[in-house]
Amino acid sequence: MILTYSPDRLDHVQLATEVLQANPVLYTKISAACDIEESDVPRTLREVIRFLNLIVFSRSILTPSPFVDYAWHEFILCTRAYWDFCEATFGHMIHHHPGGTKETNRGQYQKTLELYRQYFGTPDPRFWNCPSLTAADNCGGCDADNSVFR
Repeated sequence: MILTYSPDRLDHVQLATEVLQANPVLYTKISAACDIEESDVPRTLREVIRFLNLIVFSRSILTPSPFVDYAWHEFILCTRAYWDFCEATFGHMIHHHPGGTKETNRGQYQKTLELYRQYFGTPDPRFWNCPSLTAADNCGGCDADNSVFR
């Protein structure tokens, strides 16, 4: 069953809290990968979950900021926890794909930001800033495969 909850209907803070309670190693992993304090990890994971929710709800291929991508990588490395989370929250796995052309990544990143604004307001630049967006060299080099809808 595919769960396509509107992004404004899920409690992303509570979901992040539950994931971190069940997988405390993510505090250390996300903190190191994103070069942040462990106290900032819950907000960071919330942004990852918001990103995943936007993918499922929009049925689109989206690209995260590098910061959100680094945190997402660490979540994915807890394979059982990530799988269980995706299945329980969205009804299916959300796959990760590195790469893509600069033009494709730039367009997908812009679409991500548009959807983010629509459901969550202005993206926090701590999580979503990408100063090299015009060059797209280091911005949004990964995307999510919502293959159920492809």
